[in-house]
Amino acid sequence: MTIPTGKILACVNGVIGPAENATVSVLDRGHVFGDGIYEVVRVDKGRLHGIDRHWRRLDRSLRALQIANLDLDLLRSQLDATLKASGHTDAMVYLQVTRGTAPRAHAFPSDTPPNTLILVQHFGDDKAHLRQTGAGVITHPDLRWARCDIKSINLLGSVLAAEAAKRAGCVEAVLIKEDGVVTECAHSSLFAVVDGIIRTHPLDPRILPGITREIVLQIAADMAIPCRQKALRSEELGSVAELFLTSTTAKVLPLVTLDGKPVGDGKPGPITCKLRDGFEAWERADRLKTPSVAGLNSGEL
Repeated sequence: MTIPTGKILACVNGVIGPAENATVSVLDRGHVFGDGIYEVVRVDKGRLHGIDRHWRRLDRSLRALQIANLDLDLLRSQLDATLKASGHTDAMVYLQVTRGTAPRAHAFPSDTPPNTLILVQHFGDDKAHLRQTGAGVITHPDLRWARCDIKSINLLGSVLAAEAAKRAGCVEAVLIKEDGVVTECAHSSLFAVVDGIIRTHPLDPRILPGITREIVLQIAADMAIPCRQKALRSEELGSVAELFLTSTTAKVLPLVTLDGKPVGDGKPGPITCKLRDGFEAWERADRLKTPSVAGLNSGEL
């Protein structure tokens, strides 16, 4: 079957059905504590984009939060079954694992199995035009916790920043710590071009190890574009030549205004465009070597 474009299919602990009918316990630790992790995977013409990379990061997050007793092979089969049941060849998959259901107490419960949630909905690429024209962002204080390298469902700091960006008519918020260090965006990785060199925050607990970020850094190396994994400071933002973000849904998105002022000449920069086009080429090549989920094949590569 194919669920309607606007509908979401859910799989809760292996049970598949319409999202509007799905339920979780009020004692789920994700509900009461935000005690869980998640991943977002894009389905591109029936193929799970970068799934091996996402799966490694999911496993890393589980280990970091000490969420145990989860059968990852079973979870993967449930993901495939939910996606197949949706009928969508272009979709967004949200995957969440919490520590489980138990009476509310801060310390970990004993012998409680994790709860899993898989959501599948049609993916319409609403940022395709912005990848050509560029988009605007604002700056915002980085209010998040100290382990942003874990893809935790505790996202209140990002939610507040994203809402501020939305109210300003922008696509994202560039996050700045109290010490003036620019980290990343509310829900994407951040890159700048300074003196012909790509700059991005190094991997440490302040930022998420983005999947698209990882791929773009490899593409830059293949193109012999110099890159320094060194954090920008807030006072440097006004003088960068180019600015762009990367994420699973936005891909490589040029940023042409910052707090209402133009970035560089106010147009997508040459290095950003090279990486944007290089990422699209990487995607096409990846489709050729990534098998489609059984029963899902758009016939397009």
